[in-house]
Amino acid sequence: MNPQFRNTVERMYRGTFFYNFNNRPILSRRNTVWLCYKVKTKGPSRPPLNAKIFRGQVYFEPQYHAEMCFLSWFCGNQLSAYERFQITWFVSWTPCPDCVAMLAEFLAEHPNVTLTVSAARLYYYWERDYRGALRRLRQAGAHVKIMDYEDFAYCWENFVYNEGQPFMPWYKFDDNYALLHRTLKEILRNPMEATYPHIFYFHFKNLRKAYGRNESWLCFTMEVTKHHSPVSWKRGVFRNQVDPETHCHAEMCFLSWFCDNTLSPNTNYQVTWYTSWSPCPECAGEVAKFLARHSNVNLTVFTARLYYFWDTDYQQGLRSLSQEGASVGIMKYKHFKYCWENFVYNDHEPFKPWKGLKRNFLFLDSKLQEILK
Repeated sequence: MNPQFRNTVERMYRGTFFYNFNNRPILSRRNTVWLCYKVKTKGPSRPPLNAKIFRGQVYFEPQYHAEMCFLSWFCGNQLSAYERFQITWFVSWTPCPDCVAMLAEFLAEHPNVTLTVSAARLYYYWERDYRGALRRLRQAGAHVKIMDYEDFAYCWENFVYNEGQPFMPWYKFDDNYALLHRTLKEILRNPMEATYPHIFYFHFKNLRKAYGRNESWLCFTMEVTKHHSPVSWKRGVFRNQVDPETHCHAEMCFLSWFCDNTLSPNTNYQVTWYTSWSPCPECAGEVAKFLARHSNVNLTVFTARLYYFWDTDYQQGLRSLSQEGASVGIMKYKHFKYCWENFVYNDHEPFKPWKGLKRNFLFLDSKLQEILK
């Protein structure tokens, strides 16, 4: 019997819901993951999707986890290339790293599917692999959040035998939500390890007219020295956080993380950014102020494209960076190759330059030199 059918129910009892969806950050013996979902479609008319609940044991093989049971059912019964799907999950635990890897692959292969994961609790959030999995899930395009009162009430009304009773939050419900929300926000603020090939080629291609590329991506390396001796070397990837609550450009994401986790007045830092877009005027101004306050930070910026390079405000932003000591340049072949080898899950495939890479570099470099002179 297929696990997705064996582990499917229409609704759960009230005691089951309260036991498994309790949002206390630390809970033992909750080994079953419950997944309630809703799916909105845009495309040819079809009968409404039957709302069900998937469940799976966290200690079983990944194919028996609730997330994989859902994907097996969805791909086998609902998925179509001619429709757009907006999927929302309400889960008792956030997905494990193995499930996240398969979810990321699924989302990469199906750009017509968007996924929101609203979780009651964070699974092993103190473990590095699980924290990295949450960042990887967001990087793959999913929106990850903590279940709030409205989410619990929706599940209560649509997935629980509630006998007409309203949802009543439990003791310390709001405190638990606040703690988990802060924890998730902190996890997602930290840099990702790498990005995916299709994301890199789409966002870093140095086209003169890059329509539809509204996100900025920032790959960084940082060499840390103390008393003239190298101490450590770090690298990572930031992207825009575009949801309303955590809206933050990639440059500001880096500075927030850097100031809170790394920056020390007794240490020298050599920071290099590889960005898909040059900074906007506001970000350029904030970075320039930061450099003026911290003479122990040396910044080099290589950008794939110039953002609104004909606009005087954007030009002044680039000049302000240069005036505060930042080295600003255009990414050329060797920089793209370096990013591919160090910031992309490339499966040992070589970097494949696109047509016009060198020609576009020469054009953008000439524009930058005109701005900075």
